[in-house]
Amino acid sequence: MAKNTNTSAFDRDFGYLMPFLDRVTEAASQLADASARAELSRLMVEEKARWQRIQELLGGAGGRGAAIPAAAPESTPEAPRLARASADDLHQEAPFATGLTVGSLKGSR
Repeated sequence: MAKNTNTSAFDRDFGYLMPFLDRVTEAASQLADASARAELSRLMVEEKARWQRIQELLGGAGGRGAAIPAAAPESTPEAPRLARASADDLHQEAPFATGLTVGSLKGSR
């Protein structure tokens, strides 16, 4: 089976990215704070899985559709949040810390 050109265009990048993610995972295991160590380890597992899936998709794997993971039940507030946050959450918690701008990014004449 011939290698998809989309994948081969990124082989070098994935060759750097995956070992980098492994190094960050290793660094996470060295953190003194147990909760930070657990959170960063979980985030890195999720991130590596995302990038592996991206690599598969670029390689020609079929999509899984637009399935959205089910939300954690309301009865378990201690369940960890996903690494992703919506823009609404960011603006509610830190409206000015996001670095977002309003208006055109093109210079006016």
